Amino acid sequence: MNNKCPKLIDVYDISDDLVKKLSDWKLIHIISGKFNELKENYSKVNFVEHALIDFKYIEKIFLNTKLREEKCNKKSSEFRMLGNEQFSLKNRRYFQALELYNKSICFSEPDSENLSIGYANRSAVLFEWKRYRECLTNIQLARKANYPDRLMHKLDKREKDCRQLLATQPPDIQPYDFQMPFDPHPQVPNIADCLELRHTDEEGRFLYTNRDLVVGDLIATEEPFCSTLLPPMRYIRCATCKQENYLTLIPCDSCCSVMFCSEECRDRATATFHKYECPIIDLLYKMFNKIHGIALRVCLTAIELFPTIEELISFCDDPENQNKSAFDLDYTNFTPREHYRAIHGLVTNQHLRSVSDLFQRSVVCAVLKHFIIEYTPLKEFLGGDEGQNFFTELLFRHLQTSPSNMHGIDLVEQVNETKDDQTHSSGAFALLSLLNHSCAPNTLRVYNGTKAYLLVFRPIPAGGVLYDTYGVNKKLT
Repeated sequence: MNNKCPKLIDVYDISDDLVKKLSDWKLIHIISGKFNELKENYSKVNFVEHALIDFKYIEKIFLNTKLREEKCNKKSSEFRMLGNEQFSLKNRRYFQALELYNKSICFSEPDSENLSIGYANRSAVLFEWKRYRECLTNIQLARKANYPDRLMHKLDKREKDCRQLLATQPPDIQPYDFQMPFDPHPQVPNIADCLELRHTDEEGRFLYTNRDLVVGDLIATEEPFCSTLLPPMRYIRCATCKQENYLTLIPCDSCCSVMFCSEECRDRATATFHKYECPIIDLLYKMFNKIHGIALRVCLTAIELFPTIEELISFCDDPENQNKSAFDLDYTNFTPREHYRAIHGLVTNQHLRSVSDLFQRSVVCAVLKHFIIEYTPLKEFLGGDEGQNFFTELLFRHLQTSPSNMHGIDLVEQVNETKDDQTHSSGAFALLSLLNHSCAPNTLRVYNGTKAYLLVFRPIPAGGVLYDTYGVNKKLT
C-alpha cells in the first residue's frame, strides 16, 4: 500500500488527494455514506477534520508550509539589494523597486538599521516620481527609525531638495465625486428610487428598474461589510483601508506579509481581524484562495461585533435576522451589526449541492478551522465545544455564500505601475449580491477605495432586470 502523498500546494490538493486515497482503498462509499448521514454542518466538518488528522494531512501541511515567516534582516537586505538593482540608472523600474523596498521594510527585524534604510530608499523612489509629500513622510519615518549617522547627509540633502521643489509644485488634483441623479430609495437610501427587489423560484432575489435608465446613470453606491486584501497586493496596499497609500506603508510588528498606511490602520487591524490572522498569515496566503479569505474575514468581522460568542450565537439564531437582504435593514440606525444581518442572510443553496461538493467544502473548512482555532487567540474567544462548533457552522456557511456573492474590488492602475484593471481586494457587499449574472451585463461597478459605484452600462428599459457579470474582476468565482 502506497502511503506517499505528493507535495501539497493548496487546500484543493489535500481534498483531491484524500478522495483519491479513499477511492484506492475502496473506502469512498463508506466515508461518503457516514458523511452524508451527519445533519449539522459542523459535524460534517469535524468528521473530515478527524480524517485529515488520521491520514496525517495536518502533519504534512506543517512539513510543506510555514504558519508565518519570521522577521529576518538577511532577507530584508536581499530584498533591498534587488530593489536597488531595479532602481538603478540602467533599469529605472521604479514601481518594482518600490515593492521590493516595501518587502525589505516588512522583513526588517524590530529596531534594526534595515528598517530605516528601507524607508530612506523608498523616499528616493518617490523623489524621482516627484511625489514630494510622500517623500518627506518617508524621510521622517527613516529618522524616527534611527537612520544611521554615517548616511544622514544623503537624507538631509534629499529633504532640503524636496522642500524646495514642493513649494513650486501645483496642488494635487482632487478626485471626481460621483453624484446620483435620482432621489434616494425610501427603503435603501444609497440606491436610486427606481430600483426594486423581486423574488422568483427560478431566479431567486434580484433587482429591476421601474423606469428607463440610460448609459452612465449612477444608480447605487455601497460600502462593503468588510474586505480583504489579496496576497499579490500585500506590499503595495494597506491591509486595512485598501486605499492608494502604498507609498508610505509601515509594517506589521510581527509578520512579514501585512503592511498599513498609518498607525491608525495598523492599530485597528491589530485589535480586530489581524490578531487572528497574523499568527498563521503565510499559511492562509499559500493554502487558500480569495473565496476562502473573504469568508474567513466575514466571520472574524462578525465576531468582533459582539463581546462574547454567546451573543453572536443568539444574534444569528434570532428569527428576525434570518434570510434578510439589503432591503430589510434599518438605515436610520445602520450599525455594523445591522449590516451583517444582510450578509448573514445570503443564500447558501446547500440543498442543491452534491455530496462531493459538500465534502470538498468540508475539507476546506476543516483545514481553515483547524489552524485558525488551534494556533491563534480565536480559541480563547470561542471557549468550549459550543463556541467552536458555532464558528465552524458560520465559516461553512460563508464558504458557501462567498463564490457567487462576494466581489472583487478593482482599480485601474497608473501606466507606470502594474497591470490595468487589477483586482486588489475582495469585499462583502449586501446590495451588489442581489444582482444576477449575465455574460452581457447591463451594469458596471467602479470603485473608489473599497466603495462601489454601480453605473448603467447598457440602456435598461422600465421593468428591465439589472445584471452583473460573475466573470473576471467581478464576483468571485
